[in-house]
Amino acid sequence: MTLKPTGDLTIFEVGALCEELKQATGTHPQVELDLSEVDKLDASAIQLLLAVRQSEQFVLTGITDSIRARMADMGA
Repeated sequence: MTLKPTGDLTIFEVGALCEELKQATGTHPQVELDLSEVDKLDASAIQLLLAVRQSEQFVLTGITDSIRARMADMGA
């Protein structure tokens, strides 16, 4: 299963995405989180991505250069 958030991924959207991820892992052994259409993210989104990255149930894809730069700026 693939989840593909679009637009901003900030404190206002991260709760809903977290719920989607929980639901997806309940029915799928592995979930792809495609970030290719995320425009902006904040510290709360980066915290979620770090947690996701540590789990073997998730695969992060579509990490753009701007997302990498933002994560690096925040020490992730």
